[in-house]
Amino acid sequence: MSERPAILFLAHLLPWPLSGGGQIKSYHTLQILSRRYDVSLLAFIRRADEEQNVAPLAPFCREARTVPLQRSRLRDGGVAVSSLLAGRSFLIARDDAPAMHRAVREILRVGRFEAIHVDHLQMAQFVPGDFEGRVVLDHHNIEHRIPQRMAQTSGNPLLRAFAAREWPRLRRFELAACRRADRVLVVSDEDRDGLIALAPDLGNRVETVPIGVDTNYFGVVKRKADSKTLLSIGTMYWPPNVDSMLYFCREILPGIKRQVPDVRLNIVGAKPTPAITALADETVTVTGSVPDVRPWAEDCGAFVVPLRAGSGMRVKILNALAMGLPVVSTTIGAEGIAITDNENILLADGPDAFAQTTIRLLRDGELAARIAAGGRRLMAEQYAWDRVGDRLLGVYERIVPGKAAAGT
Repeated sequence: MSERPAILFLAHLLPWPLSGGGQIKSYHTLQILSRRYDVSLLAFIRRADEEQNVAPLAPFCREARTVPLQRSRLRDGGVAVSSLLAGRSFLIARDDAPAMHRAVREILRVGRFEAIHVDHLQMAQFVPGDFEGRVVLDHHNIEHRIPQRMAQTSGNPLLRAFAAREWPRLRRFELAACRRADRVLVVSDEDRDGLIALAPDLGNRVETVPIGVDTNYFGVVKRKADSKTLLSIGTMYWPPNVDSMLYFCREILPGIKRQVPDVRLNIVGAKPTPAITALADETVTVTGSVPDVRPWAEDCGAFVVPLRAGSGMRVKILNALAMGLPVVSTTIGAEGIAITDNENILLADGPDAFAQTTIRLLRDGELAARIAAGGRRLMAEQYAWDRVGDRLLGVYERIVPGKAAAGT
């Protein structure tokens, strides 16, 4: 029988394969915790064939179970109406699965757990009110900020109206979940300060643990120095990513093309929506899911992140900087990362400024090389997963004392 403390890890996404920023963060968090704790994983899956993705996680888990999460347009429509009438957040109600409540109760009934690690805000609703151990809420983003910003920037009036109703309700749930937790992990000091400004009583329980990057896997690529190809990587169904590419192609790319006629754009990422697929033409390539993003980085004159909504940290920027790519981002896109404008990244807000900054990178090889080298250096010095892991384990050692060191 293991003497190490046990943790129940509740995951909104099964942390394999590593096809999105959320899965990458969850996978490495799971791996780090397993160094000193016995971790049991309970995760949602969207499709039956995802069950095969549990096997790669076995080395980090005492046990791993999955619960199907049923989603459909019809069901989502019903939830939208009921949550509207109840004054409840749609994004929380949509994932309120009775099967997950039962699975959590069952696993807690047969085993003793010192803590529950809540990976993503949506999973906070599954922590039983009578659970006597510690609760750690691991924020990937300050979630209510995403619909709040979309209510201000989205080009879709229906989406703006939905977001305007959604974000206050989501904020109410988010703050209640933070108050229920013993520790709240956020990925940036900006997120920490924003939460504490909303709820000063959270000041002694919010801690910053940034997202890391695998600087070995994402090594410096051999990039074409004269490339006129722009690159965007990200899950292409996440609303802020969809908005960013529609915005870029409609309002920024035409200005770049007038001055760099042979410019090309590669949009790389899983599950592109029909609106993203429709962007493909002689200038724009939409790949969908790819087995490995690194080959696409070899032909990259500039990595573009024109995000107008979001929170937390963008894993795609961490990976791009680690690969030695010159990055141009909006200020919102680069939030949470300890970047310095014109040293390891270029920042630009507004269509004209973003277009001109991107053109500078495409035309000035020395500038692009200097920015790329600075970004790689920043990742190696501050964001390698070993460094991040020490901070995460330090948080746990303070709230689950005693036997944690037995696993080292």
